[in-house]
Order: sequence, then structure tokens, then C-alpha cells
Amino acid sequence: MHVSLNEFTSTCRRALDSLGFPPGEYEDAADMVVWLEQHGLGGARLLGEILPRLAENRWPALTVTHDDGGCVMMQMDHGSILHGGSLAADLACTRALASGLGLVRLHGCSDRSFILGYLARCARRGHHIAAFWCTGEPRRAVQNVAVALADARLPVFRRFRADGGGEQEADTDTLTLMATRDFAMLPAASDEHTDMELLEMVTAEEFEARSRRAWDQGVEIDASLWRDLSAIRDRRLVAASEESRQRGAGETNPAD
Repeated sequence: MHVSLNEFTSTCRRALDSLGFPPGEYEDAADMVVWLEQHGLGGARLLGEILPRLAENRWPALTVTHDDGGCVMMQMDHGSILHGGSLAADLACTRALASGLGLVRLHGCSDRSFILGYLARCARRGHHIAAFWCTGEPRRAVQNVAVALADARLPVFRRFRADGGGEQEADTDTLTLMATRDFAMLPAASDEHTDMELLEMVTAEEFEARSRRAWDQGVEIDASLWRDLSAIRDRRLVAASEESRQRGAGETNPAD
């Protein structure tokens, strides 16, 4: 079914709120989902795939396992990047402001492509930031690289197969974030690497064109996903209404 971006954003926010995402977190998570959909990377489809997991699992623990002042290592208890990606990115940016460079590695997380939307937000706040993660099988993984420069509205996204497709071990449940005050400190993300097979590249200009189409034409959402999101959203609204009625029925006028 066809919906506007505003409709999709509102429904995602209310659904994630109903699933137990805290205030502030559910807005960030919903915005990351919508960003992927708005920019042609299938955010709605990915949300549909993980929605049962988000609905059934408790909020995952997120702990710092190492911090040497330069690199922060964090462990997530097998949660989605929607649960802690914004926190990790904000930490990288905070460290970059303090020392010039912030490096955060988040282990044990899934659905890492959602971080793209938050990179764009960090860049609009004046941070240079890059994200790296591998997808696929550990010995046949694809390297994903996204770079957003300060004050740029949109990142550049590339997918590589290392060593021309040769088999190598890769960590497929880790997200690495690097933020810096000096863009020259970011690793080069050129598509001219001779030892890397470029599988896909999406420029900021292409992202901008996709975004304009989504705003003008809306987005296509699977009808079953829309029903699921609406049902989850409505659970929260019904619960809030019932709580309000009970509170109102029990309240008395102080003057009585």
C-alpha cells in the first residue's frame, strides 16, 4: 500500500514506543527506519523482517568492555542496532569533540544498515563520521562503508568484496564508528581500491534524488507490515486511553 513519509514516520514511532523503546530512543529508531526507506534501501522491508524479534525480545544490555581513552569497545546482548546505534554514534562524536578522534566498536549487534540514517544526522550537527560493517557469511562477507562529512546532508555508501572475492574471515556482528574533527583523518573510501571489488556505490546525489521521489510520491509499504505496525501502535493507544479513564474515574476534586 502507498503511504506518505509522514504517515510512515508517525506509525513507526508509535509502534516502537508501544514495543517498549524509551522516549528519545523510539524516535531515533523510527527515524533510522524511515531514512532507509526514504533513500531507497528498503527500510520497511528490513523492519518487517525483524519486527517479531523486536516484539518478543527484552531490551538488550549494552555494556562498555574496554575504554583506553581512544577506542571504546561496547558489547550488546544480541540486539538490533535500533536499540543502541544512536548512543554509539553520539559517543563517537563526543570523543571526537574532546580529543579530535572518536572510535567506537559495537559488538553483538544486528541490522547495522539502519545506522546510515543516524550518520546523516551526525553530519548535519557538524561531525565527520564513518561507519564500517560486514554482512553475509563470515568467510564470504561484504564490507559496507558509509562516510558522511560535516554539514553534508547525506552520506556516500559503498559495498565491497575484499580481495576480489577471496575467502577471508570477517566479523559479521560488529559495527565500527569513527568520528573526527578533521575529515583527512577518515580512512579513504575511494571506489578505486585495486584490492577491493566494488559491488555497489550510492552517492549523495543519488540519495538526494531518491529522497525527493519519496517526498513527492510517498513510499510503498507491504500491506501485512502496515497492519502489524498499526496493530502494535493501537495497543499503546488503547492502553493509554484505559489508563486515562481509570485515573480520571478515581480522581476527586480537592474542594469536595
